[in-house]
Amino acid sequence: MPSQKSIRRKRRTRGDATVKLNITSMIDMFTLMVVFLIQNYSAQGQLVTPAEGLHLPKSTVEKNADVALNVQITKNTIMVEDKIVLDAKEYEALLSQKEFLIGSLHTVLRKYSSEARKSAQMFSNDFSGKISIQGDVDIPYNVLTRVMYTCGQAGYPNMNLVVYRKS
Repeated sequence: MPSQKSIRRKRRTRGDATVKLNITSMIDMFTLMVVFLIQNYSAQGQLVTPAEGLHLPKSTVEKNADVALNVQITKNTIMVEDKIVLDAKEYEALLSQKEFLIGSLHTVLRKYSSEARKSAQMFSNDFSGKISIQGDVDIPYNVLTRVMYTCGQAGYPNMNLVVYRKS
């Protein structure tokens, strides 16, 4: 029979052993939590930056902006994705134009539309046809309606006018 001292020594030596933790599963758990929190904390809507010198109208709208093709109408130019489609000279000609369709804008929008349709088909998605129009407060109404008509004819029927939210 073992003596009391030998039993105490065994207990003491067992307690002195270092315990090794396997933290791999703990790291996995924290990684999943971080990814989950980032996905749920993402900002709502799309961040929209107006073009330089563009003053958007104010509205009491409650809907947030979605990701879409961006058309900007300033006082003397029309841009698609920050690239000038109609310069000041062409813009002046547009004001007296009788035709409702804007030819150069239609060509550019058709190019974007066909590329987006190919991309949507490749990834088995539906083409949304969304477009965001940023129009300056001072642009003539007939310019805005012509741009909207051209967008619709180019394959973008879902138009959103970008405005500032009144506070």
